Amino acid sequence: MLPPESLSGRVLGVGIDLVEISRIRGSGERHGDRFLEKVFSDAERAAMSGRADPWPGYAARFAAKEAVSKAFGTGIGAELDWRSVSVVTDSAGAPRVELDAKGAELLRARGASRILISLTHTGSLAQACAVLVS
Repeated sequence: MLPPESLSGRVLGVGIDLVEISRIRGSGERHGDRFLEKVFSDAERAAMSGRADPWPGYAARFAAKEAVSKAFGTGIGAELDWRSVSVVTDSAGAPRVELDAKGAELLRARGASRILISLTHTGSLAQACAVLVS
């Protein structure tokens, strides 16, 4: 559950994404480290490295990157890179978005102060929802 102070502020953008876990697994198996290093931050790869099956977690983080890019209204491309958005876990176990300098500049340009994120997955699908808040 989110603390009450994280619920204040004006919503400036919302993004959602749904991805098949098998699609991310297939990309990882076909392209190996090249795919993982292009899309996921060092922290994300470290968090997934100890898991028996890392692909649901990778897929949820992939969906989160897409959801954040949709909340910004940019998509992944010139204004926001794959690695501009990193999903880390806070001390309570909740997902939290960290942005690189490019992402942080875009956050400021949109007049937002933070991004709220929620992730979920089943056996075959991973989903993320992102909300830009002032």
